[in-house]
Amino acid sequence: MKKFLLIAFAASSLFAQTEVTTTVDPSKAATVVRVAVPFPDLTPTRATGTAASFEAVNESFFGPLTRDLAYSGVFAIAPLPPGVVPTPEVAKRADALYLLKLNVFMEGADHIVQARLLDTTGQQAWGQGYRVPAAAMTRTAHMIANEMLRAVNGRPGVFMTQIAYASNRSGAWEIWLMDWDGANQRRITNHNTLSILPSWAPDNERMVYTSFAKGASDMYIVSRRGGGRIRLQTGVGLNTSATFSPLGNDIAFVGSTGGNPDIYLIKDDGTNIRRLTTTFSIESTPEWSKNGRQISFTSGRSGTPQIYIMDAEGTNVRRISFDGDWNDDATWSPDGQNIAYTSRVSGRFQIRVHNVVNSETRILAGQGSNEQPTWSPDGQWIAFQSNRTGKWQVYRMRADGTDLMQLTFEAENKEPDWSKKPE
Repeated sequence: MKKFLLIAFAASSLFAQTEVTTTVDPSKAATVVRVAVPFPDLTPTRATGTAASFEAVNESFFGPLTRDLAYSGVFAIAPLPPGVVPTPEVAKRADALYLLKLNVFMEGADHIVQARLLDTTGQQAWGQGYRVPAAAMTRTAHMIANEMLRAVNGRPGVFMTQIAYASNRSGAWEIWLMDWDGANQRRITNHNTLSILPSWAPDNERMVYTSFAKGASDMYIVSRRGGGRIRLQTGVGLNTSATFSPLGNDIAFVGSTGGNPDIYLIKDDGTNIRRLTTTFSIESTPEWSKNGRQISFTSGRSGTPQIYIMDAEGTNVRRISFDGDWNDDATWSPDGQNIAYTSRVSGRFQIRVHNVVNSETRILAGQGSNEQPTWSPDGQWIAFQSNRTGKWQVYRMRADGTDLMQLTFEAENKEPDWSKKPE
């Protein structure tokens, strides 16, 4: 956390797919849907195929797929009796509504993955085929879970989303990406100097971040694939805590004139800079509401860092945080009804959630300091950084604080930002 304090002191697709059908009635997802998921059949379905490795399929595909389904909030995995061929009738006896039939085999260097979701009469409700390299098997698992959820629930889950973050595992702080469950961690910047605070664009293709590559803080925009980097020239000092508007191409950021940090807007091509705040206090950490009409930010104008909201034009400023003497790093839930932020509670920083409709707040407490929350695009999860292990790492939890999962382990990792929409 403590961006406020910092300011104060300062691919082309890998998948070949064949769609079969999607016919599940979304009304069936009104309650938890039990689905039987036996281990994939590894027998080739065509003469050119060879058997896939049980260990590789289990680790890179089946494990991630079943975890996604278990965390979906819609599916519950129904246990099947051992030693029995999994059929729709067997699934029905296990009180499942569906049976997911999977076949995985090798063809050359690629995996062929065939997935069919059957109801208990044996009718196919959804099906898809994939041809993928070994490195894409986990992403294929996420894709299948996403499409199953879309078929049953009428909308995708978060399994194909990504989390950007800063990591020092390469020897310098750089911007990294990972899948929603911590898999597929990869670096996308190579400044070899302090590069921090990534923030996704609404198209999920770009992000803006702060780097000291030229000796002072500058904002850069980079593709999630690691190319097309551009530096935003603002003409003001500081240049940090940048965040994309969900509408248009505006970026809110913290800049300074005469050494006073304020909130500014600039277009993503570096034009049309304008200043939104003009007080003598420190203003920091702007964040857009999901409809693009409001901006939350941290201000010290009351004597301590607190969360404020203003209209996107800089008007109608009002304070929303009143519990605690240090509140920072606000971020809006996708439905616009809640703001999560970092709050000092009994000497430690914790995640606090403020309802903007009724002004009620709740604390999601945990061990150590827990800071810089970011919402999943479906509003069901919050990622954040915590030092509970003695080092800063990125974690994920449900919005009610349950189902905690550590996502990073190597070196130190901070400042997560969740991609803005499901895919």
